[in-house]
Amino acid sequence: MRLIFLLLLISFSLFARDNPFFPSDPNEIKMTTSNRVETLKPFSTQKISLPNSARAIKSISISYQNMDGSISQEQLELNNKIDWHEPFLISQKQPKQVSLKSKKSVKSINVKYIKFQPMSKTMKIITKDKLLRNFMLTSPHRVVLDFSRDTSFKPKQFAIKQAPFKNIRMGNHDKYYRVVIELDGQYNYKLQANEKALSVICY
Repeated sequence: MRLIFLLLLISFSLFARDNPFFPSDPNEIKMTTSNRVETLKPFSTQKISLPNSARAIKSISISYQNMDGSISQEQLELNNKIDWHEPFLISQKQPKQVSLKSKKSVKSINVKYIKFQPMSKTMKIITKDKLLRNFMLTSPHRVVLDFSRDTSFKPKQFAIKQAPFKNIRMGNHDKYYRVVIELDGQYNYKLQANEKALSVICY
């Protein structure tokens, strides 16, 4: 009897999964990300000095954090002679300062019952129509918003080219119309609403 019990125990262990708390099908795994926005100071300039034994620079490596929190690395291969007396300066190109007098105000886009105002990383939307749903699509990244209205119009498209916004497309459907805000790269977004407007904030 003991021998039969041992044989059954061994057979069950052969067919058991390594981790019963982990999905057997990898396709069932859903990747989730945090909506928490980390507040960091903008990068400006960093100075790096090398020891007096340095004579050549071979490569530059930069580690960066992605939207989902993962860490990636980019490496630039170099092979150049250097003077160790002079420090290296790492900087990110900053936009040229424009005086308030010469700075052009961002034009808004008006369409009968809806108005768009791009401001930095925020798209302000002014309309009395009810927002039915909103979501993001990728390749390219774009924010989709559906508003309630029984209307009919030809598809519209407006070029913006003000980072992070590239263009706005509009099309009508059965009892609602769709607004697609195409972005110039990968972003998360959140909505802020008050009595006067709805704001799409990219980060």
